Amino acid sequence: MASFMENNGQSPMKWGIMGTGRVCNDFVQALKATPGAKIQAVCSRTKVRAAEFAEKHGIPVSHGSYQELAEDPEVQVVYIGSLHPLHREHAEMCLMAGKHCLVEKPFTCTVDDAKFLVNLAKEKGLFIMEGMWTRFFPAVKKAREIVNSGAIGKVTMVNTEFCFDAISDNDAYPDSDMYSVPKGGGGAWYVGPYVVSAATMAFNGEKPTVISAAGLVDDKTGVDLSAACCLQFGAKGLATLNYSLQAESLEETRIVGNTGRITINAPSHCPEAITVTKKLEGRGNVSSEVMEFPLPELPECITSSGGFVYPNSMGFMYEAMAVQDYIRKGVTESPEYTHEEMITGMEILCRIRDQVGVESAPFG
Repeated sequence: MASFMENNGQSPMKWGIMGTGRVCNDFVQALKATPGAKIQAVCSRTKVRAAEFAEKHGIPVSHGSYQELAEDPEVQVVYIGSLHPLHREHAEMCLMAGKHCLVEKPFTCTVDDAKFLVNLAKEKGLFIMEGMWTRFFPAVKKAREIVNSGAIGKVTMVNTEFCFDAISDNDAYPDSDMYSVPKGGGGAWYVGPYVVSAATMAFNGEKPTVISAAGLVDDKTGVDLSAACCLQFGAKGLATLNYSLQAESLEETRIVGNTGRITINAPSHCPEAITVTKKLEGRGNVSSEVMEFPLPELPECITSSGGFVYPNSMGFMYEAMAVQDYIRKGVTESPEYTHEEMITGMEILCRIRDQVGVESAPFG
């Protein structure tokens, strides 16, 4: 554990946390074990909620408004984990106050808002990225390295899925925000970014030439419950994507080349292993190797404050470490997940929602 906790003599980077929900809890827990990180402040819609969260996690400052945190002179970088439709407003607020931003998925709820934030960050010379933490897991970085090396040949197909039973995951129907269109609910926004990112990663961030989707929209709430999608990347290949809030799938991602394939093992959005399969002579003959990348053990500072809500959330540490490294080096755009690819992902998700039949509704 020592290798993760050492700071190498650098001044800690001071984080502000916008939001106090379950994902914010897990990000903060992982941040406690991230070398070079200090959780400086948290804010919520109410001062009471922010103060309770701060007390639980030992955060020195709590703010009762988002604007107060954005203007906090001690905060350098802000993790934005507020409701999805508020991401554009809160990220803009932080950028205008000179803060770097890590914005939880989905980055925004419209393509125009995504482009606006990227352009504003460039104008201000600040770092901004959607929180696609999956990209920073060692297992995923290794999978990408193998694909780019040509070891499985030309990638022709990606199959990826993220389906879970939201109701059994403590998202009460129909009262949870997950089932509210105005609050950014629905499968596309909650789990769609993962499957879209898996596809665009395998095809090096290219824009698909065809997007075709079918899905189920809940009659009562209007959110998209499930969808099956196909993306075509010109003559290069296809990706099939499935997401759902209705039932749990294995949740693997398979990247198929003409000489082999890589399986990002379950849970593929936060994996600890990949399986590399090479084609041998003769149909069906293969050799396989499992590569494991276990997460570090949980330190006492995490277990003593309730641990994590979601699986493998210690992996948020990988993302936080990368963000801090970019900022310290003056890098304003992650090469692992570029602004262009973020916008491409938003374009795909918006097209999927349109084709499935989700109607937009104002936040309120």
